[in-house]
Amino acid sequence: MEFKPVDWKRGIICGVIAGAVWGCLAITINTASRAFIFEETLLHRLITFTVGGAIFGMVVSGVLSMTHYWMSFRNIFLEAICISVSLWGILEAGGILLHFIKPGRFHLDIAQIVQGIFLAFIMGVLLGFLWKIGKRANC
Repeated sequence: MEFKPVDWKRGIICGVIAGAVWGCLAITINTASRAFIFEETLLHRLITFTVGGAIFGMVVSGVLSMTHYWMSFRNIFLEAICISVSLWGILEAGGILLHFIKPGRFHLDIAQIVQGIFLAFIMGVLLGFLWKIGKRANC
């Protein structure tokens, strides 16, 4: 197996941009679907979701940077979607485990799980799009 360098710069930049856009989309989609009721103001939600989305985007993009040359899809969109949905699935599995440990404190909500998988799919599409643009621009 041949060594391929990991492009950390592109991973961080694309991850932050995709995550920030994803956070704003998550607020919009959740407002329309009402799967999760917000208790904070719009400004608080915007800051929280943008920062949280940027962190999630960096993690997904970092994993994509490390595994890009080893994955068998050879399509950046499919790779990004696979990694994003897989990482979100791990987070959801942890939430389900917490529900079984303390059901009175952690509530299982199927609408939130479905919305989360849909949003993870969107994160993968956004990240794949930014990676494709970054590769074309050679940044």
